[in-house]
Amino acid sequence: MGLKEKYYNFTLKVKMLNCFRAANLYFTKKVGDRTVYSYPKVHSIVKKNDENCTEITFTLMNGLDPTEVKKKLFVFQQFFGRSIDLKGDLKKYTLFIYHTALSNNLIYKYKVIHPYLEGIKIPIVTGQKKNGRYLVLDALELPHVIIQGVSGSGKSSAIRVILTTLIKTLRPEQLDIYCIDGKKAEFQLFKKVEHVQAVVHSNKHAKEILREISKEMSKREDLQETFDVPHIDDLPKEHRQKYILIAIDEMYEYMDDPAIQKEIIKIASKGRSVGIILLLSAQRMDADVIDTKARANFNIRMSFRAVDRVNARLLGTDGAEKIKGNHHGRFILNYGDIEELQSPHLTYDKAKKLLNPFFVAKNDLKDVSVVKPEQDIKTLPNTIKRLESTPNKSDDDLKFFLE
Repeated sequence: MGLKEKYYNFTLKVKMLNCFRAANLYFTKKVGDRTVYSYPKVHSIVKKNDENCTEITFTLMNGLDPTEVKKKLFVFQQFFGRSIDLKGDLKKYTLFIYHTALSNNLIYKYKVIHPYLEGIKIPIVTGQKKNGRYLVLDALELPHVIIQGVSGSGKSSAIRVILTTLIKTLRPEQLDIYCIDGKKAEFQLFKKVEHVQAVVHSNKHAKEILREISKEMSKREDLQETFDVPHIDDLPKEHRQKYILIAIDEMYEYMDDPAIQKEIIKIASKGRSVGIILLLSAQRMDADVIDTKARANFNIRMSFRAVDRVNARLLGTDGAEKIKGNHHGRFILNYGDIEELQSPHLTYDKAKKLLNPFFVAKNDLKDVSVVKPEQDIKTLPNTIKRLESTPNKSDDDLKFFLE
């Protein structure tokens, strides 16, 4: 170890001791006339340039309340800056001090993200970590994504990032996407993409889509039972199924419809093993917007600037209510661990250019009355367009088939 490195470690150790004292993380005892202080023990200080951080590992003394460490995070930030993470429990902790702060101007570049997608079946690009690396999660391992954030916080851009990356990564024969758009705004961009089987808006059509996907889920469960496999990926090759992603934007538009809530609960609780994943978004995700039972099944929770502390805590993303208005794209992620990340910015126009190679001419509209059970799933979007243009059709005509 060089002299410069020794000095760097020494100054950090001194700063840690001062931090412990300021945070009241110590014991004292009297030895004669002297007061002796016992501080947490610093075991190692490791500077990792390739990880853009320095790691300081320490342990608490027996009898020191570990909840006090979390409560005193602000003291660590006062000593080492806001760009830190503190991880650990009970006794052993590691303080991560990042050498550079998260960028407020991170632009989406697929070629930069692509290396992080390797080996991930349904990649969900969350954002850039404080160490400069991207965090990409597998929705098959951590099923279902929920995103909340006030207007202008970066939520819409994050949805574009997730869907655009999925479309560029998985082939149309691997993934079908269904979009339910409460405000007829965000998902128009994806309407012509080959992967996208439907873009609908009304409660009636949203219910039909979700019900038919529930039926598809049951059929896949029957296949699993027939071949005695725990997941559709384990089915024989000739029976392999596409992954299905259902994206619902502005979920609060459907909050008063119990039928939609019922289908979401069913898919959220059983969809993982059959390769069906939900992505829900809204400005807030309280019990009025989504049933508590359903929310519990979402393993990837992204909270951009939250409406208030209550809404931040509902997703286990405490602190999201404190994100500053000028930090567009900043969010708190809960995926078992809790981290602050920066979502890359992807504009509507840039996403449209990136998706242009995947645009296809959709089939001509088909008469609903001649739709047959064996009809291919790809006729579904055209059927929906037909229905939306003829709102007076009878209920018998409002049938969709996934078989």
